[in-house]
Amino acid sequence: MKLIIWDFDGTLADTRPIIEAGMDHTLETLGLDPGLREPWLQCVGLPVEEGIRRTFGPLGLAVEPVLKAYRSFKHAEHEHLIKGFDGITELLEELGRLGIPMAIASSKRGEALKRQLKVLGWEGFFNPIVTPDEVQAAKPDPESLRLCLAAHGLEPGQAVMVGDTPYDLDMARRAGVPSVAVGHGFSNQEAMAAYGPLAYAPDTAALRDILLAWSRP
Repeated sequence: MKLIIWDFDGTLADTRPIIEAGMDHTLETLGLDPGLREPWLQCVGLPVEEGIRRTFGPLGLAVEPVLKAYRSFKHAEHEHLIKGFDGITELLEELGRLGIPMAIASSKRGEALKRQLKVLGWEGFFNPIVTPDEVQAAKPDPESLRLCLAAHGLEPGQAVMVGDTPYDLDMARRAGVPSVAVGHGFSNQEAMAAYGPLAYAPDTAALRDILLAWSRP
């Protein structure tokens, strides 16, 4: 393994509190059923526009007013809610010391992602950082992974994708990149297993063991 490609939300960082706060703000602003938060959460891992389309389209709502309400939530003022999962900072530092290159393939927009990486003190770990701003087709399309591979001159089998949703693992499968599913994010093991991850890590300690084993010559 010559490159680790990470998802961000639910994989590296516990962003559920800020995502839920933004969703609740949106539903309250639009006077919609608070119960819609749960099906909307199932779309985390997709670009926000696609998640809105899947959640609210069947209700006859257009994307634009929901997106406007969601973006009216002051995300930057609530980023204190974001935390790295236990042990992730230490794992990133260890992988960095071992000289293992790392990248990010995320559905979060670049401005917000780079701001949140800075809040967490992680801005120096990843190259490239691929978001919907850099691709024609976002997750689960494999374009994001292909850009990460190209940046390092690697073939699909030389990298691993680490993610917490079926969208991450579907993207990896479509790109021919091996994947690891993590259990501390937004999706359960059963939902992710359908997309063929080579390993499942219920927590950071298990993830560390998997990645270090795969990184040995």
